[in-house]
Amino acid sequence: MPVPPPEAGDPLGKLLVKRALFPRRAQPVRLGRFNVLGLVGHGGMGVVYACYDDQLDRKVAVKVLHREVVREQENARRRLLREAQAMARLSHPNIVTVHEVGQVDDMVYVAMEFVRGQALDAWVQQSRSWRQILSAYLQAGRGLEAAHRAGLVHRDFKPQNAMVGDDGRVKVLDFGLARLHDDDLGEEPASGVQVGPAAALLMRPLTRTGVILGTPGYMSPEQHLGLRATAESDQFSFCVSLYQSLYGDWPFSTESFQALREDAVHGRVAPPPPRSPVPARVFKALRRGLRAEPGARFASMTELLAELERDPGAIYRRVAALAATAVIAGAGGVIATMGSAEVAQCPDARAELAGVWDGERAAEVGAAVRAKAPARAEEILAAIEPQLERYAAAWVQLRNDACRAHAEGRQSPHWFDLQTSCLEQRRAALDATVDAFALVEATGLDNLVQTVGELPSLATCADVEALTAAIPPPGDPSLRARVQQHRETLARAEVHEHTGQTRLGLQLVESVLADAKATTYEPLLAEAQLRKGSLQVRDGAAAAAALQSFDEALGTAIGSGHAAVAALTSSRRGYLLAYRLGRPDQARAELRLIAALNRRVTGDVAIYGEFLNVAGAIHSLAGDWTAAGARWEEAIALHEAHGRIETPLGIGILYNRGGQLLIVGRYAEAAASFRRVLELSERLSGPNYPDHAVYESMLAYALTGLGRTREALARMRELESRVASGENKVARLTVMLGLGQAELALNDGRAAMQHFLAAQRTSPENFSTREWAVLMRAAAAAGDVPAMEKARDQALAGIGEHTDVRSLRYHEVFLGHGQALASLGRLREALAPLEQARSVLVESDDPVHVARRGRVSLELGRLRGQLGEHEAAESELRAALADFEAVLSPQNLELADAALALGELALARGRLDEAAQWASRAASIYATTAEPEHAPWLQARALLARARGAE
Repeated sequence: MPVPPPEAGDPLGKLLVKRALFPRRAQPVRLGRFNVLGLVGHGGMGVVYACYDDQLDRKVAVKVLHREVVREQENARRRLLREAQAMARLSHPNIVTVHEVGQVDDMVYVAMEFVRGQALDAWVQQSRSWRQILSAYLQAGRGLEAAHRAGLVHRDFKPQNAMVGDDGRVKVLDFGLARLHDDDLGEEPASGVQVGPAAALLMRPLTRTGVILGTPGYMSPEQHLGLRATAESDQFSFCVSLYQSLYGDWPFSTESFQALREDAVHGRVAPPPPRSPVPARVFKALRRGLRAEPGARFASMTELLAELERDPGAIYRRVAALAATAVIAGAGGVIATMGSAEVAQCPDARAELAGVWDGERAAEVGAAVRAKAPARAEEILAAIEPQLERYAAAWVQLRNDACRAHAEGRQSPHWFDLQTSCLEQRRAALDATVDAFALVEATGLDNLVQTVGELPSLATCADVEALTAAIPPPGDPSLRARVQQHRETLARAEVHEHTGQTRLGLQLVESVLADAKATTYEPLLAEAQLRKGSLQVRDGAAAAAALQSFDEALGTAIGSGHAAVAALTSSRRGYLLAYRLGRPDQARAELRLIAALNRRVTGDVAIYGEFLNVAGAIHSLAGDWTAAGARWEEAIALHEAHGRIETPLGIGILYNRGGQLLIVGRYAEAAASFRRVLELSERLSGPNYPDHAVYESMLAYALTGLGRTREALARMRELESRVASGENKVARLTVMLGLGQAELALNDGRAAMQHFLAAQRTSPENFSTREWAVLMRAAAAAGDVPAMEKARDQALAGIGEHTDVRSLRYHEVFLGHGQALASLGRLREALAPLEQARSVLVESDDPVHVARRGRVSLELGRLRGQLGEHEAAESELRAALADFEAVLSPQNLELADAALALGELALARGRLDEAAQWASRAASIYATTAEPEHAPWLQARALLARARGAE
């Protein structure tokens, strides 16, 4: 029996022929430790053999490099090693598993899982329905999705590079062209440049700019142009492959390579054949995945697969089926059978969260977090997993309740549609949030933890009044389905906003705005414009563009009667004006309009709560701390009443209120507020969430105001040990500032100055005018005149000619300058800046301004006393006491400070009884909150003893 000749390009072909001609001397052909059983087929760069692994008793597929495909053997070897590395780092049911890589003589091979089945292109030819084809490709797409999450790009996906196993499972193979999709990677170095070790091969491109790789029919425009391939390129190739399999033709011209290339590069996609059974929604998704610009495609394979899987008509078919069943049951009069019918019609909705939040997704999130933040992984997972599980459980319960209510005739089809639409949007937000754990960098995990806490409230979906009051959806069923689809897309874009992935979020919004037909429904257009503006606010360079988007959203929302969007847009627009665009007066002038728009949505905690928070912020920026505090108090009460205080927004409002209480000198209430912030934040985000350093520092400031400076210092030192080695420089900055403030309060100027200087070096961009003013005082307390003068110059530079003289910043700079000069003994010189700090507050009756005026008068009184100007000193000190008594609580230590200064002055003037009375009053106030070692309390007790001893 003649032996057939070896196939062309078969590296082992000659050996097989030779051993077949001499059977008595033949031994099995081996590749390393594998026995070759036969030739399976050819890949893009190699030949695949079926082999037997006698050590582990299993059949494997072994790929060996084509010797003639490349001229440089070393480069070819690196390619195959890259494939092995790419596949070995992936473990997914839709990716072929790599067992090992080895080399025999000059041949490199990769041993991998043997898949019994056929290539996807051959499988499609066997009279498959469009649903079967789509289902198979969804499996292949999940393999690509997993690769992208692991940081890999296939770069040569096509139907021949996926296998359909006999068990029906689809597996992607041939990652020979894979590379890491890191935006910072450069192209291949010029010849002669040394290539790193095998472990780093994935980090090196194998092509020089301008060289084209991949099968031309499936290549993306960027590959045709010789540009870098990305995850978006795989998405393009996937869509070409699925288009071809569904419609039996190519999406681009095949008259010539040039014609195909021109169509691909210019995004000219052929329409589907007439009377195709494939739904238009599938073609629409493919057309988007085949856009010429990578940024115009889906934000990820996850988004593409979700779009291909989703069937908007399913909701309406389900409604119709339920309604029909109810009619039949009613006509038959068999009331008793309703219960069993309901069970059949309403299966547990947990199945609708398959692939969104289930055991497999939980495991993926756990693996992603442990890979990105191994040191904090368990803390992060302990914070997020219960929240995600509770959200999913609540979603399932609401979905089940809605279905049962409809099936039993307790809920109208219209109400059922509204509730289902709301729940579908919430599911999209949950899905996007879970996806984000694989997409964000390690530095974005903390933002993502907050995003979990900010998942949109499910309560809205159960609120009959809120849903029925909302603008009704379009009457046309097809348009209604498209609007629902886009609303789910916007829900995903909101997640990208919260996680700082603004580019991805804006891509999703633009895909909604590009649908001219859907955006004829103006409420959807307003929602998209609002989301676009919110995303642009996150982009530091897009403030003006965000204002334009908000203006468009506000006009569209008011015109279409979309009260929720009008209210939310007005709040965000006001915040943008006040903070990002530096127009606080305009923002405050528009507060009346903003409040009017928000009065229409007072029942929506999220929207109205955001308005109250923004209104407080605008008032605070204008220096109206009383109005700011009132708004924040109202916001806290609202969140408390609805069980929403343990959310990122609720915690943020508590923090703002605590800051306002510090400003107005209500230190005990401020301390209580910050303690609650710390407690809630730890429960929501874990004990090492970066903002905890800020919360601890604010608590330390409050404790210092209560005369418990040593307690504050101890807390800050303990916190310093926790953040010292961390990468969060803002946290380190905050802790060092807190340490410096406490040390300055204890008159340790040298230690305080060192901490302030370290803070400035750590984060100079966040070291503000206020910090320079405090550093000026610390340097003076340390006796370092050059350092004091440098800090003074920096502080003065920060309050240019346009600074509002009523601002806290202006006041603190001149007050600090006067205190610094006094510390240096330059008493007469210190009077001028102190007078300047007070001059702008003389006519104001604002409580904060009154308290600030009192502090300046206290400093001036002390200085006048040291200068021997006793009458003037007493006048200043009594003015300070009067201001403090007018606006501060009776236990505020600044009252005691003024009483102590009056007692010291009385003793200096020989008024012993008066000195004892003032000392006694001061000591009684200090005793209410201060620690025993508080220096002014010690001074008050000493003054009392001197006054009584001298009698």
